[in-house]
Amino acid sequence: MTAPLKIVQIVKTLFYGDAIGNDVLAIDDALCQAGYACEIQTVNVDDRLAGRGRGLDYGRIGPEDLVIFHKANGDPLSRSIAALPCKKLMFYHNITPGRFFRAYDLPRAWNLDRGRRQLKALAGAMDYACGDSAYNCRELEQAGFDPGRLSVVPILYDGGSREAADAGLLARLRQTPGTKLLFIGRISPNKKQEDVIKVYWHFLREVDRQARLYLVGGWEGVEKYYAKLRGFAADLGLGEDQVIFSGHVTDGEKEAYLAAADALVCMSEHEGFCVPLLEAMSRDIPIAAYAAAAVPETLGDNGLLFREKDYALIARRLGAVCRDEALRGQVLAKQRESLKRFDYEKTREQLLAVIARLTGGAGGAA
Repeated sequence: MTAPLKIVQIVKTLFYGDAIGNDVLAIDDALCQAGYACEIQTVNVDDRLAGRGRGLDYGRIGPEDLVIFHKANGDPLSRSIAALPCKKLMFYHNITPGRFFRAYDLPRAWNLDRGRRQLKALAGAMDYACGDSAYNCRELEQAGFDPGRLSVVPILYDGGSREAADAGLLARLRQTPGTKLLFIGRISPNKKQEDVIKVYWHFLREVDRQARLYLVGGWEGVEKYYAKLRGFAADLGLGEDQVIFSGHVTDGEKEAYLAAADALVCMSEHEGFCVPLLEAMSRDIPIAAYAAAAVPETLGDNGLLFREKDYALIARRLGAVCRDEALRGQVLAKQRESLKRFDYEKTREQLLAVIARLTGGAGGAA
C-alpha cells in the first residue's frame, strides 16, 4: 500500500485546555515524531492555538491521504467527511445524551442527539474507528460499527509534561485552612456538580467544618445550570468562600488547584473517559467517584468507587482516607496501578499500530 501523503486530523472546534483538543494536539505530535506528514483542520480554532490548526479545506485532502475525524458532538461535517475519497479513521470521544441539557439549553440538547443519530450513518463510511474507552467502543458497536474494525486507544496523556503551578494562587490556597475538595471539569449538567456539593455538605457536617470545595471549570453556554448550582449552594447555607467556582482557568492555575487538593470528587453520570481522573491519579490525589459510564474503566476500583450516591457515606469514607495515612496509602497504591494502563508510550504504540494498519506502515517510523 502506498503511504498517504499526509494524515489530516479534522475536529469541529480546537479548544485550548479542552480534553479533546489536547488529545488532537498530542496525536499530531506523536504522528509527526513518528515521521508522518500531518496537519489539523478545524472549523473553529482558539486564538491561542492558531499556529496548530488551519481552516477546513477538503481540497487539500487527496485520495492517498488518511483522515482522522474526531467525533464528540452533532456537527455539519459528518456527511461531507463520509464522502471523502480517502481512508477515514474516526476517533469517538462519546456524545453526551441530550436529555442532560433539555432543561438548560434546548438547541444544545438537539445537537447532541443529532450527533448520536449521525453515528449510524458514519458506521458504513469509516474504514476504522477508535474509542477512548471500551465503553465508547461498545456504543459504536450499538450504532452499527464493525467490531472487527474497532480498537480502544485511550487519551494520549503525558503525566510528566505539565505547566508549573501558578505560584501566587498556590500560596493562597495553601494558606486557606481546612480540607480542600476538588472537582475539575466544565460546569455541565451531566457532570452533576450539585451532587458534588451534596458530598461536600455532608463532609462539612461530619468530617471538617473548615473544608472548602473548589469547582474548577468554566460555564459558558450553561449559565442557567451554573445559576442553579449557585442557588442550590446558597439554599444549603453554603457561602461563596466555601463553594468556590473558579471559572475557566489557565494550565498553571489548574496545576495550583491540583497541587493544593486533598481529594478529588467526581459524581458525573456520563463520561466517555474523564481525563481529570488521570490528572489526579498522576499527582497522588485520592479520588471519590460515582461508577457511571466510563469512570470505572478509567479509575479502576480504588476503594472509593461508589455504585450508589449515598452522599453521607461517601463523605465519611473520603474523610477516613484524608485522615488515615495507611488507608490513604492503600487507595493511592491502587490508583497508581490503574494509571499504568495509560502509560504514554504504551498508548502511543496502540495509536501507531492503528495508523500502520491503515497505511501499511509506510510514511512514518511506525
